[in-house]
Amino acid sequence: MKMVLYFTLFLATLGASAYLVFLNHQPISLLLTPQMGEYIYTTPPMPLGLLVLLFFFAGLLFGYLLRMFLK
Repeated sequence: MKMVLYFTLFLATLGASAYLVFLNHQPISLLLTPQMGEYIYTTPPMPLGLLVLLFFFAGLLFGYLLRMFLK
């Protein structure tokens, strides 16, 4: 029964993530450094929703790993 709940939670998260990327499909680039002469370092253009999800899941992973190390 526990596995069914985890699978349902996984499907809900996957559906919400796909919907977020679908709603925010405008490509953006992040500036990684200020302009130094003629060089500006940026990320490749990617959809805003995907960028938000990447940072969200990276934060979850960082929090999980931090909790594991601090125990």
